[in-house]
Amino acid sequence: MDPFVEEKLSELGLERFIPVFEENEIDRETFLLLDDETMKELIKPVGPRLKLKKELQSLVKDEQAWFAPAIGGHDSSGFLENRLRNVRRRDSHKASKPPTVMVPKSPLVSTVDLDLPEDELADSDIAAMTTWLKFHTSPTQQVEEMMRKTCRARATLIRTENEKTVAEIIKEYPRLIDVPGMIEQDFRILFPTSSDSLFMKWPVTYESILTYADKQISWREILNFSGKLDTDEQKSNMTVHLLPLLFPPGMKRKDGKKRPKQASTEDACTSFIQVEKVGVNIPAFLEAVKKCQPFILAIGQLESPEQVFVIVERQTVDCGSLLKGLDICFKLFYILDMTYPWECINLWDFVQKFIYGLGAGKGRHKSVPSVSLLINFLTSAATEPSKE
Repeated sequence: MDPFVEEKLSELGLERFIPVFEENEIDRETFLLLDDETMKELIKPVGPRLKLKKELQSLVKDEQAWFAPAIGGHDSSGFLENRLRNVRRRDSHKASKPPTVMVPKSPLVSTVDLDLPEDELADSDIAAMTTWLKFHTSPTQQVEEMMRKTCRARATLIRTENEKTVAEIIKEYPRLIDVPGMIEQDFRILFPTSSDSLFMKWPVTYESILTYADKQISWREILNFSGKLDTDEQKSNMTVHLLPLLFPPGMKRKDGKKRPKQASTEDACTSFIQVEKVGVNIPAFLEAVKKCQPFILAIGQLESPEQVFVIVERQTVDCGSLLKGLDICFKLFYILDMTYPWECINLWDFVQKFIYGLGAGKGRHKSVPSVSLLINFLTSAATEPSKE
């Protein structure tokens, strides 16, 4: 197997396709020559194929940098001599350094594999429905039906048109945000086995998480909470709030700096849920939002919020409850193909892997130890025989 190809596939999280590339004798040279048709033969699922295409575009751009005029004070003598000079310089630099051991990376995954069947509708019909949906919010049944029929095409386009911002995507598909139930419907079509996971698993899990938190951290002090949790709903809500405290805040490497920046505990909490007092001016709040979105906005007391919204591109999605807000917020990352906020990446990694069972998903290929420890604790708690 060509080491260059193997390394690139591993960096992209596409290790399972290495045997296919090896069988087809894809080396560095042919790797850089892959076109859309060949990639489609090698990698059937749309998601991983798009990741490879993006990487190839970047690699080919780097290769084209060899076509340069005179460099380093030398006379201009064309492509070949300049290239050979740079190759010799690079190889001599490598030879002077001791060999390094490749360490597998744990990157954020921006695009999740979607192995979708071909749409039965013609492209012209999908385009017509998409245009109609831009300008109509009713009749509700017709909106829901057209959104269902265009879901797969929409998911593919969102993952293909990488140059579009989230704001532009929402402008193209506004009914995702302003028609209740459309986020859930898209997610159910794309990830049918995970759609109801939170509401099935959370009721039998949150008390174990609360017990685990009591043993691990002083969460009442950190959240400045001195009240009582009298009802199951209050216990559930408080468990949602304390999730960011169970994992280390995320880290982000800044350009040009060797040491990554680590988020504070407060950063991790507010990038997940922002709590505001009753009476907050929501339009003014939305106008002032500058942080990464989506996130949950809870208005009222920690244990009993009066209103809950998910905020995305300064728009609100009314959720009704904190648990519903957690569900909508998570699903938006997948519907809009967004990475998790780096400040609370480990929290979402846990939710994704344990609650929704989406494997690598958009989280880390290898979870931090605290995520694995909590998952192991909850798994053991679920298998223990009842004491009753």
